[in-house]
Amino acid sequence: MAASGARAAKVLVVDDDPDFRWLVGATLRSEPAITVVGEAGDGRSAIALARRERPDVVILDLKMPELGGLEATRWIKDAAPGVKVVVVTSFAEDVYRRLASVVGADRFLDKRDLATTLLPAVRDLARERLDRGVQSGR
Repeated sequence: MAASGARAAKVLVVDDDPDFRWLVGATLRSEPAITVVGEAGDGRSAIALARRERPDVVILDLKMPELGGLEATRWIKDAAPGVKVVVVTSFAEDVYRRLASVVGADRFLDKRDLATTLLPAVRDLARERLDRGVQSGR
């Protein structure tokens, strides 16, 4: 993803299941061009981490306690302008996909397909984010 000397994409992983967060984090950490900058178990914590860490990509579960993924997406987009949000869920009905799009999610992935979809989605979105940052001088 990144050329030699380019910075690694910063990713935040948010899901209320600690085993799922560990699995996603381990998958992402296997990529040298990706750095996991934090993990959270609910939407409120995700917003605070997004403000502090300024990730390039946030992987966000749809259904969580405190504040769900749809609500958190709006807040995260405000807290960290330009951040890319990937909503993940086992509820793959079209209504959720449409709602995620309406609140600003950049991708919507079914958890059952993450073995094949997660890394390509994060790479693509991080590339978009990092390219835009280079163009704007950030």
